Amino acid sequence: MVSVTYTCPYCDAVVEIDRDPYLRDKSVTKDPKGDREYASTTGDYESADGIEFVCIGRADADDGCGRTFYLNYVKYDEGREVDEGPSLEDTPRFDFNP
Repeated sequence: MVSVTYTCPYCDAVVEIDRDPYLRDKSVTKDPKGDREYASTTGDYESADGIEFVCIGRADADDGCGRTFYLNYVKYDEGREVDEGPSLEDTPRFDFNP
């Protein structure tokens, strides 16, 4: 197990979880994506499609906002990665020409 941290998209607090070192993270979003099945941080999150976090910050710093956000794992269909649209990590585009 390794300790992995994620940043809350609402308040920038850092949350931490111990999990398998094999990482298949895709994105962190404010809202759940499509038909994904999310597990809580105390559930079986390795077999889910992602993790539902409640922002409480780190154990050593009480700086969380209490809002819910989602870690989405990479999802595959017939061996190919499923494109589920933009995420918070995508760079915005401002070219309005067709």
